[in-house]
Amino acid sequence: MQNSKKITVSPNPGPQTVAAGSRADILIYGGGAGGGKSFYLVNEPLRHIGNPNFRAGIFRRTYPQIRGQGGIWDEARQTYPHFGAKMREGTQLDAVFPSQASIAFLHCQHEKTKYDYQGHQFGYLAFDELTHFTESQFFYLLSRNRTTCGIRPYCRASCNPDAGSWVASFISWWIDQDSGFPIPERCGQLRYFVRENDELVWATDPNDLVEQFPDYQVDDLLSVTFVPASLDDNPVLLEKDKGYRSRLRAQPKIERERLEKGNWKAAEGAIICKTWLNRYEQAGDITQLYYHSELLELNVTQLRRFATIDTAGTSKEKAAEMRGDPPSFSVCAVWDHFRHRDNIHNYDVLILRHVWRDQVDWNDLKRRIPEVLRNWNVPVAVIENAHYGQPLSMEMKGQNTKLVGPKIPGMDDTSRGAKLERAIASGFLSRLEDIGIWIPEREAAPWVNNYVSELTSWTGLPKETADQIDVSSYAAFHVRQMSQGWGGPISI
Repeated sequence: MQNSKKITVSPNPGPQTVAAGSRADILIYGGGAGGGKSFYLVNEPLRHIGNPNFRAGIFRRTYPQIRGQGGIWDEARQTYPHFGAKMREGTQLDAVFPSQASIAFLHCQHEKTKYDYQGHQFGYLAFDELTHFTESQFFYLLSRNRTTCGIRPYCRASCNPDAGSWVASFISWWIDQDSGFPIPERCGQLRYFVRENDELVWATDPNDLVEQFPDYQVDDLLSVTFVPASLDDNPVLLEKDKGYRSRLRAQPKIERERLEKGNWKAAEGAIICKTWLNRYEQAGDITQLYYHSELLELNVTQLRRFATIDTAGTSKEKAAEMRGDPPSFSVCAVWDHFRHRDNIHNYDVLILRHVWRDQVDWNDLKRRIPEVLRNWNVPVAVIENAHYGQPLSMEMKGQNTKLVGPKIPGMDDTSRGAKLERAIASGFLSRLEDIGIWIPEREAAPWVNNYVSELTSWTGLPKETADQIDVSSYAAFHVRQMSQGWGGPISI
């Protein structure tokens, strides 16, 4: 029976109002628990229900999550009937309004489920708990964010902080990378991106991207923003459930940091400290960095360059991802190594120049990896002897390649996880703690934030995404092995 009582749905002052007024193509509304994120996602599309051609899709990762107590379906049932919606609960969950506008509640449980939505059109696309979705699911479904109903398609998402997620990298500009908390003056600000060579290139001014990439026009660019929220921004919940804050504070420290304080850098049992990652600056052919307190200015001709490669991409890993395990990536990291020994100084510097990271099939892999090696003038490629490692080495005729692993000397029982054992046996973890490695400033390369996020949120558990850690371990192992040899001068 329809509820005829008239109600007004409006955002709370603060983050909900900022989000409701944003013109961003993609808005991520996230932070602590209890900030009114689900309420915002569910009720945002009500402004379009008078449009008979309006279609919306609101996603959770699994079907049970949609119908969970207090979830997005319960949230919708609180308000939609007041606007004349018929709440259908048969083979599909959706709400159909008197104008015939409709809002569907959908899931994307497995990686391949995203293809079930091929051909769909959503003027409003929403993700509740975005960190539960893979990056490829999000961007594929974003291609379904289209409409001819007369509105500009837009996407909204909610999430709680997850330091190891792809979302943490995606919104890193809005987050203080030292404290893990949102930067207040950046919240709600628009940023624009293009995907170039499978990496996202960002700018605050869209004209900067158009100038850099002439194939794009301003209207081709998608805008993104992040709006943080906390329990203090939800006075309705505070009034109705006065004990909720106490229950948040009863959580273990890491969960308190995430759920009460909205900290995007809190990670349970993280092994690697971000202070172990040193920064360098590049001035032409000179790399400037501090080794302890001493400034080193290294010419390109003084450095040994090599790459480490993890091919990943086996059918076993893809099947595991479809079952819900974290995704596995193919990774190619380009390194420079500087070693100096005399009676006074002992320098041993490992510099990370570039990381290419993607999920590709064999045909793309054998094309893309050689491109990276050519672009960075890499004389030696160290390839993990697993997955597509051997065929890739055979494919790269004329390239000096070396197969290593997957088990290296010193690896103990791998019940703790092969990646953790490899990081220990290679000397990578001890190198990090003792002297660190050197990476570019965040602004210098788009891959840096993702690399830092993976390292500083890694706990060593077997099922974590840690492919960038693996190529770093192989780099430390290679440097140790070539301590008496020359890895090859860099072509200039």
